[in-house]
Amino acid sequence: MKQDELLVLIDRAMAEGWRELDLSGQELTELPVEIGKLKQLESLILGKTVESYEDVENRYLKEVSGNNLKTLPLELRSLHNLRKLDISGNPLKRIPDVITQILHLEELILIRVELTQIPDAIAKLTNLTLLHLSDNQITEIPEALAKLTNLTQLDLNFNQITEIPEALAKLTNLTQLDLNFNQITEIPEALAKLTNLTQLDLNFNQITEIPEALAKLTNLTQLYLTYNQITEIPEALAKLTNLTQLHLSGNQITEIPEALAKLTNLTQLHLSGNLSENRITKIPEALAKLTNLTQLYLTYNQITEIPEALAKLTNMTKINPKPTDSM
Repeated sequence: MKQDELLVLIDRAMAEGWRELDLSGQELTELPVEIGKLKQLESLILGKTVESYEDVENRYLKEVSGNNLKTLPLELRSLHNLRKLDISGNPLKRIPDVITQILHLEELILIRVELTQIPDAIAKLTNLTLLHLSDNQITEIPEALAKLTNLTQLDLNFNQITEIPEALAKLTNLTQLDLNFNQITEIPEALAKLTNLTQLDLNFNQITEIPEALAKLTNLTQLYLTYNQITEIPEALAKLTNLTQLHLSGNQITEIPEALAKLTNLTQLHLSGNLSENRITKIPEALAKLTNLTQLYLTYNQITEIPEALAKLTNMTKINPKPTDSM
């Protein structure tokens, strides 16, 4: 879109009182200062992401429709009704100072914008409920992030983060924490304070142990820990009785504890091995108590027998203990 066309569009948006302006995929290199005219604007989309999952565990497709914006005008500060700002797919390399001055923002999305760090100034955005910073090169989560106590969703997938700071435990309103595809080696016990979490995603990291303290997250419905280096499922996880999905495929687990039979709300239990090391040899018959199960994935293990009681579960639509089956 040419600048003169954009100015016409901005004038139309002002005249018609648009609350959302979507400028994604327009090959913009500059956002004109006239954007500041749109006092009624609630949502500004300068880039956006379309996501689809073929397989929750190991195939992830993402398309980003952005622009070529490297800076943003200070006039964005005058958009007093702005609540959502999506700048995905622009080569910003850093979070512009003007963003941290839009104090009324509630949703900030910066997917695939070449970030290497999160500035401490982001802590000024205390009204944020959603922060998406996936597909960047961020190596560290600053403790200042813990000041965003209204956050309900924090997405830091596909970065290079090595550690979860204990300070994140202050984000007690979080319901969803996504840290897939990083280099995290440990889950701090302090995360057990996030008692409103319903979804915790830590797939594709280097985690070796599930702390028993996670059993305090009794509101969890989805726990994803596929493709880590976990060797044991603690029996304490049986306290997570609201779980509907437990994903632990691609680890080094040798045994399924019978205590998992207490997770009677489970619909999906994924415990497939991996191609290099086969681990689990036996399915405990107690799992037959999981009468809501629809999917039980156990490929790439050394299982030779499925308990008869388990095979009779009436809701089961997928059970695949054989290496020849797809994961």
